[in-house]
Amino acid sequence: MRAGETSAPLLLLFILTTIGLLCVAVALWRALRRSRAAEAEAAARTEQLDQELAGHQRAAEEWPQQEERFRTPLERAEDYTIFLLDSTGRPTSWNSSVRRVLGYDRPEFLRLSVASLYTKEDREARAPERDMAEAVEHGRASADRWVVRKDGTRLWASVATSSVNDRQGRLLGFSQRMRDLSHSKGIELQLRRKQGALELAIEAAGLGSWEYDLATKEMLWDARAKALFGLPEDVIVAHPGWIEALHPEDQAAARAQWDEAVRERSRFSAEYRVIWPDGGIHSIMSVGQCAIDPATGEPHHVAGVMLDLTERRRTEEHLQETLRMEAVGRLAGGIAHDLNNMLAAILGFSDLLEHNLGADDPRREDTRQISRAAERSAALTRQLLAFARRELIQPQMLDINTVVKHSRPMLSTLLGENVELNLQLSSQVLVVYADARQVEQTLVNLVVNARDAMPQGGRVTIETKGVILDPDSRAAREPGEGAPSGSFAMLAVTDTGHGMDTATLQRMWEPFFTTKPSGQGTGLGLASVYGSAKQSGGFVWADSEPERGTSVQVYWPQVRSAPEPLVEASGELEIRGGNETVLIVEDESLVRALLVRALRSHGYGCLEARDASEALRMLEQNKAAVDLVITDVVMPGMSGGGLGDRLALLRPDLPVLYTSAYVDEDVIGRGLLEEGLPFLQKPCTPRELARKVREVLDGAASARDEAETGQVRPRPPAIRQSGRQA
Repeated sequence: MRAGETSAPLLLLFILTTIGLLCVAVALWRALRRSRAAEAEAAARTEQLDQELAGHQRAAEEWPQQEERFRTPLERAEDYTIFLLDSTGRPTSWNSSVRRVLGYDRPEFLRLSVASLYTKEDREARAPERDMAEAVEHGRASADRWVVRKDGTRLWASVATSSVNDRQGRLLGFSQRMRDLSHSKGIELQLRRKQGALELAIEAAGLGSWEYDLATKEMLWDARAKALFGLPEDVIVAHPGWIEALHPEDQAAARAQWDEAVRERSRFSAEYRVIWPDGGIHSIMSVGQCAIDPATGEPHHVAGVMLDLTERRRTEEHLQETLRMEAVGRLAGGIAHDLNNMLAAILGFSDLLEHNLGADDPRREDTRQISRAAERSAALTRQLLAFARRELIQPQMLDINTVVKHSRPMLSTLLGENVELNLQLSSQVLVVYADARQVEQTLVNLVVNARDAMPQGGRVTIETKGVILDPDSRAAREPGEGAPSGSFAMLAVTDTGHGMDTATLQRMWEPFFTTKPSGQGTGLGLASVYGSAKQSGGFVWADSEPERGTSVQVYWPQVRSAPEPLVEASGELEIRGGNETVLIVEDESLVRALLVRALRSHGYGCLEARDASEALRMLEQNKAAVDLVITDVVMPGMSGGGLGDRLALLRPDLPVLYTSAYVDEDVIGRGLLEEGLPFLQKPCTPRELARKVREVLDGAASARDEAETGQVRPRPPAIRQSGRQA
């Protein structure tokens, strides 16, 4: 083998060996480096663990200090408590405020779960878990809710849950604060109740509320306020636009009052009429005042309420009208009383004078004219008494339809040929308890009034029907009365005349008020209709518009009874005199002289007394000489009724005839004209007096005969007077 061939393999072996040694060296170096890195990491981990252990040790040492920090101020807390929870929600601290607020002592409280303090409803809604989760996420969770005490009672509390973490941010537990809000809740509930009561009162009173912002000039009305102006809820009310809805006569005053209140920051109070979109007019009262900002002491808005006074003002007007009518009625009744006494003398003496004159004596016609004038005056006084509801009436069960049919011929004559009379009578029998003469006179007055409203002719319709009224019906809203209700018989007279405006309509029932030319009307026709209806327990209603005619309705309470037949007026009866002795008790000398002369002219003997006391003395002295007593009802001292009561004891068989030109409500209230007592109303003629005296004397004689034989005589019909104010 050559030398060159041997050295080549050795060189290759050397190279490979060198490379292997280098690889081993690199591997050893890498292993050593990894070992040192692992040792460094282990040392770092060991140090970290040592630090964490030290941190936990410090946290354990700090926890009692934190608990003490929370505990110390709570010892004096009265309405709230704070305690600590672990991460599961179990209490880890206690203080005396827990006992005061929740009622738990330390041992039992530390055994609880915080969920026990929540209500069943909150536990079912997982409120405890949500509060702690929110506290972990956001650091704090709070809510006002019911909290359950140890005894099971509930208190309204503000509950705040906060997370407690260590310095590294790790959760250690929770702190929970509960503040007792029972007092605040009670106040809130009271405020709510008062607010509810206020809302109810406002609604019941029909009040609407409004506000006006002084800075923005914005006005806010609630739905009720808008309704008082007849506006829908969605309408926006602005200032001064609302003033334009007022009556033109009230706008200037309302605007001035509003401007002054806003300028002076003073109280606003105004009453005005509002014209609704449908044309109706309502009276509204609005009151408001400025609200003061407590921070600045300056007013910032005006707030107030408004009230609909329409019904109240209408009622006040009706009351004033009723009082005025009542005053006029009393005055009219007093005038009629005095006038009737004078008319009695005029009629009586003119009648006596006429009968003493020869048949061909021209002075007889003069006396007749005097009598006619006195009779017309007497008719006026009867109308005054009817208006004053002091006219003596003889009520009976009366069918209104029968009265209308009976009066038709007379009504046709009154209307004349150019006025058509149309009857629309009810098919049912309408029975009322009233005086037939009064009802007939009511019908005549209404027909004459309708005729005078149609000088060129027209149509008068007389209608009767039965109606049932409730307090809300239009006809039931009679001025000055509580709303009548029940079953009524209605008599309506409607014309096609010129009608009346509102002002005339309001005064149409007043005595002496008339729209006719001077000398063509007394103004007592409708007044007597008003009074007659009231006297029988009814009322009147009128409806009229200019150029659209008038309808006057009279309502009487309907009764369930069979009607009595109408009594036809008897013709002139023969007047018989007598020789009995009559005691005349009358305080008015003229009337007393007339009665004495009239009775003596018919053969009677007369004794005179100025008052009841004198009459009693005379009767005691002439026990057998007096057959009849005629007494005025209203006299100074003892009344005629009182005299009658005394005579019923002293002389029960002695008949008494009562007379009066006026009977007031006191007389009726004392029962002086109870059913069956003979009565003669002034003024009367001597012939009427003589006829009534004979009737009473004969009736007394018949009663004595019947008493002796044991027979019973029917009592005469009731003669009544309604002085009571309907």
